[in-house]
Amino acid sequence: MTTRAFRQPPPATLPHLRRALLDWHRRHALRAPWRASGDPYHVLVAAVMAQQTQMSRVLPKYDEFLAAFPTIEALARATASRVLRIWGPLGYNVRALRLHRAAKRIVREGGFPRTAAELEQIEGIGPFTATIVSSFAFREPAAAIDTNVRRVIARLGGNADGAIAERALQAAAERLLARRAPGRWNQAVMDLGGAVCTARAPRCDACPLARWCRARPKIAKRSPAGGRTRQSPFRRSTRYYRGRIIQALRELPAGASLTPAALLARLPDRDGLDRAGLRSLIEALRRDGLLRIERGRVRLP
Repeated sequence: MTTRAFRQPPPATLPHLRRALLDWHRRHALRAPWRASGDPYHVLVAAVMAQQTQMSRVLPKYDEFLAAFPTIEALARATASRVLRIWGPLGYNVRALRLHRAAKRIVREGGFPRTAAELEQIEGIGPFTATIVSSFAFREPAAAIDTNVRRVIARLGGNADGAIAERALQAAAERLLARRAPGRWNQAVMDLGGAVCTARAPRCDACPLARWCRARPKIAKRSPAGGRTRQSPFRRSTRYYRGRIIQALRELPAGASLTPAALLARLPDRDGLDRAGLRSLIEALRRDGLLRIERGRVRLP
């Protein structure tokens, strides 16, 4: 992949480009409760849940999570065990612990910081999540950059494959930003990349930015067929067993524990996991703070 072809849109086009995307977004925006509320706690929960997880799975779990922890103070007061139980099948359980720790610190320090730079100082809140919270909730003119945003910007500048150098990406994102409506703008670019300017089958005919997109002629010439990279199966992977271990512990009554042998007996597809492998997984999960070992027995923290 090359990034040499990237060129930013001319300054004179920017007001028209912004207006076109925001007009499109009014009609096609993803409807989500945290976008409507603008509450920083709601935005933080949704942003953490959406990391590496499809929005169709986030929406029902988001409602359940807020029913259990309606405020950031409620989340901060909760035990890690209860947070993990409510987090349930979303996966990547360490995210739940990071969100819990972030809530504790925000409450301890008197409330949410209002800028992305300050939010990033909180353990568990990365640059993207910090920018989402600051722009959605506090209207800070900061550009949020995820995979979808990267692809949209790279293609606008001429790179059909979505490749772009980090410095050029950041500069272009900040230049394109609609500073009077930074939250809506960030939402619009993310939604465009997720629904229209997709990685494998971009719908250029439906794109509100098509007239300014330097990559459109290249995309039109590409063959729709392409080789797929074969990915290693998730089932019976380390991440698969980590998730199954936490789920087995979630199903226990509060405070209950299991011996490693009893835990192994509860795991599905355990033919691919021996006792040594289980001990290694348990120790890794303990280091991550996802479980505790007491008197040789395992339980949620």
